Amino acid sequence: MKVMNSVRAMNAVKATRTTRIMTRFTLPVLFASAMLLTAADPLADVFARMDKTAQHFKGMTADIQETAHTELVNDNTISTGTIKLRRTKPTDVRLLIDFTNPDAPKSVSLSGSEARIRNPKTKIDQVYDLANKQGLVEQVFLLGFGATSAEIKATYNVKWIGTENVDGQPASHIELIPKSAEMLERLKRADLWISDSLGMPVQQKLFTTGSGDYTLLKYSNLKLAPSLSDNDLKLKADKGFQIQRVGKN
Repeated sequence: MKVMNSVRAMNAVKATRTTRIMTRFTLPVLFASAMLLTAADPLADVFARMDKTAQHFKGMTADIQETAHTELVNDNTISTGTIKLRRTKPTDVRLLIDFTNPDAPKSVSLSGSEARIRNPKTKIDQVYDLANKQGLVEQVFLLGFGATSAEIKATYNVKWIGTENVDGQPASHIELIPKSAEMLERLKRADLWISDSLGMPVQQKLFTTGSGDYTLLKYSNLKLAPSLSDNDLKLKADKGFQIQRVGKN
């Protein structure tokens, strides 16, 4: 009986040691596997957030800061103001941006195939006919607000860069390269920082040349605005402005 009890005790000790050894090596492997599975495709997570927002997106308002960087002379021109945007469908995007810098105020509007840039200091409205560039315009407006992942992937090659903070707000940084050769002539690369909570960009960096020039757009106080009217998105009438029609581009 004593021999049998000793054998049982030894077997129990061996089993305990085996369990400890298995636990020591198995748990880290399982944990690592779980972490890999969770982070297997962060780009898919970004697209899922964007698609969820796109389902109900009609419009937005925000404060905007634009930094135009010229690499050759390392110069930054900074403008601040507000933006209103309405996107009821991919082919119907309207916006109004009012830059309020005292030294260089400017307003930009887009309605249908017409873009208008107003300079209050020179009292000139430049009007651009974009009818034959509508495809390019639509590709530009796929850069975040209300666009679905299917629309973006059809037009851009997309790469995940990483998770970063933009003014304290967690965001997913992705890189977009246009697939269209025509678009690539005008936009070499676009970096987007998609808010983890909003599913919309809080920052965009648009590289327009191969020499390092870019435009950086930052958005704050960003709010969904489903009820923007046509009047909300129009430049205020002013008979004192000279109209310059630039023509079809």
